[in-house]
Amino acid sequence: MNAIKIGHIELVNNPIETANTYFAAQNPQNTRLFCADELDIDTARAIIDESYIASEGEKFILIAAFSFNVYAQNALLKVLEEPPNGIIFVIYAKMKSLLLPTIRSRLPIINHLKQQKLPHFPLLLKMLNLESVYQLLKEREKEFNNPLLKTEIQSLYLDAVKYGLDFSAQETELFEKAMLWETQYENTRNIFVVLLLLVLRKKKQQICATLKG
Repeated sequence: MNAIKIGHIELVNNPIETANTYFAAQNPQNTRLFCADELDIDTARAIIDESYIASEGEKFILIAAFSFNVYAQNALLKVLEEPPNGIIFVIYAKMKSLLLPTIRSRLPIINHLKQQKLPHFPLLLKMLNLESVYQLLKEREKEFNNPLLKTEIQSLYLDAVKYGLDFSAQETELFEKAMLWETQYENTRNIFVVLLLLVLRKKKQQICATLKG
């Protein structure tokens, strides 16, 4: 990023950690950092206000989040499209799908994602049924702050896709939201109730479609 002098989007494995690392090495006089688990409307307004505060030379505004509220993104559209003189916006995100198409069209995207081999989800998709889901949920009933939860959510999604399940954009977003719920200290069981019932429903739909075919 050091050689880049235009606003852009960076796709990285850990947006907040990457943004903080870059920020720590910069001159604080001309670099501002906004980090959040979810970028909300209040943070968006603070970013807009900061962009109109004059500074000598260029000023980088770094924005990092694991998810981006739609209203917050819409609020930022104008300032991203026509930034004040000398302002350079850099947005850190895990996936470009987290950002509105209108945001993506305004800024070039740089992919710095590193391939990470994920383990399979604890339950095999071909063996997944109500009984196995019930057993897993019972085991996770009192579980909080599982450090592997985000990995398990990603593994469940990837295993389901590899199994041939077809998720809509809204259903895919549910997996992304689940990773945010984890940061809000939601009970592990409650998270997997939502996701596993979705996967079971999609699996049933797939079986019905196959039988009809």
